[in-house]
Amino acid sequence: MKKFTFLFLIIVNALHAQQAKVDQFSAALDSIRSQLKIPGMSVAVKQDDVVILQRGYGFSDLEKHIPATPETTFRVASVTKTFTSTLVMQLVEQGKLKLDDPAQKYGINLNDSRITVKHLLTHTSEEVPGTHFQYNGYRFGLLGTILEKVSGIPFYRLLTENILIPLTMTSSAPCITPKQVKEYTSINPAVLPFFITTFDRLAKPYELTSSREINRIEYLNEFGAFGGLATSVGDLLKYSDAIDRHQLISEKSQKLVFTPNETNTGSLIPYGLGWFVQSYKGREYYWHYGQTNGESALFVKVPYLKLTLAVMCNTDKLSQPFPLGDGDLMMSPVGSLFYHYFIDHNKHPDHDLENKELISKASIALLNGDTVKAQKLYEIYSKKNKFTTTIIPRGKMIAEIQKVGINKNLNRSFTLPKSTSIKVLGTGENCSGNGTSWCDYGWIEDRSGKMVWQMQNQPSSHAGGALKNQKVNQVIILPEGKYTLHYQSDSGHAYNHWDSLPPDGFFWGITLQKVDQYTTP
Repeated sequence: MKKFTFLFLIIVNALHAQQAKVDQFSAALDSIRSQLKIPGMSVAVKQDDVVILQRGYGFSDLEKHIPATPETTFRVASVTKTFTSTLVMQLVEQGKLKLDDPAQKYGINLNDSRITVKHLLTHTSEEVPGTHFQYNGYRFGLLGTILEKVSGIPFYRLLTENILIPLTMTSSAPCITPKQVKEYTSINPAVLPFFITTFDRLAKPYELTSSREINRIEYLNEFGAFGGLATSVGDLLKYSDAIDRHQLISEKSQKLVFTPNETNTGSLIPYGLGWFVQSYKGREYYWHYGQTNGESALFVKVPYLKLTLAVMCNTDKLSQPFPLGDGDLMMSPVGSLFYHYFIDHNKHPDHDLENKELISKASIALLNGDTVKAQKLYEIYSKKNKFTTTIIPRGKMIAEIQKVGINKNLNRSFTLPKSTSIKVLGTGENCSGNGTSWCDYGWIEDRSGKMVWQMQNQPSSHAGGALKNQKVNQVIILPEGKYTLHYQSDSGHAYNHWDSLPPDGFFWGITLQKVDQYTTP
């Protein structure tokens, strides 16, 4: 009897500890929601066959003070891409479609006959197809046209009849036009309850204005293979379970979906077939995020723990401040929170994750207009990291543009009295795998405005931090004359506004020095 009582107490204590952990995670998640100024959010966490958390936070409708609940439906933007992947693989299994089929076979004209269905499905269709990963929702959306041509029915019907109805996802529906809903329900009345339930419970969309006010907006009038599904956290758990049971596609096909794709040169990318696929500390994570006006979501599967997370909300801020398109789940504050509470139970020291969390916290501070807090976080980051190289050049400059923030277009004029050998050092954000497309970059023009040198298409190397931080380090010769040095940045990831790990030394910009004055750091 004593032994039984002892075992019973152990079980009770374990359950209490588990519930305490879940409650702490829930409170921390709600805190993130508040910091990101998200009006309403729903979350579900399931492990094995047990739903350990299913809850709503804030409001699905601010004006009417309607609380968000687990039954609230949200549009989930690009999480829809995982459903598209399933539909593609169903047709592949039926022998109606091949991943290596040219996209042109189905009327998709991207001016490159080498682009295949798989290139669209893996975001590897740009520049030289198959050479690098570049997330592109528009190109992924072209898969909808292919699916319609192969199946002979509209994409919204294909999704509804092949996934939503079989899984009884009765709080899910494609966000199609009222005319399309009327036409569809007239030929298939059984789908009407799906639309009624989903749209009756749909959260209102909001945006955070430049003055940091929450403003009611309208959803974008779009649905396709790229996004536009509305669903609930409970229905996403049904979908997750069906994936694990291989109810929708075979185990072999699902394994292929969750295998990271390789480029033509054998390099792994952070994407499988319609899913981000990430290995962290030897464990696999299958996930996708969603982000567009008035909607964002995060859907994560951790197979070795049989663990699923579904989070959705009614602004874009669950995703927008963070570079999730780069393929790193841990840059999401919700992703790292999930990791701490449900995966890393022993709270092992993790320098890399701490770095990412510092930058994410700085992004949240900037979202709230707190530049002082963001600067303090960058200073902590700098002190915690011993940079492998100090790439900021020393000595007298011919011209320089440094510490470039977001949305800048800067220039500096200079004159060369004679032909001069110049050391050019430029650091910026390389948006492509082959150096042709930079988001933040510099160039040189002569007095006529002709470009005589640019960072694009130059050999580059890693500048530290995020892989997209690249540097160009060259010696060029410029003839006598007048010149202008330029540097341009986009709306994200720049000096003291980093959305990913910053480069070594925080050097962001371009410098010109005479070669005989250049000193190796």
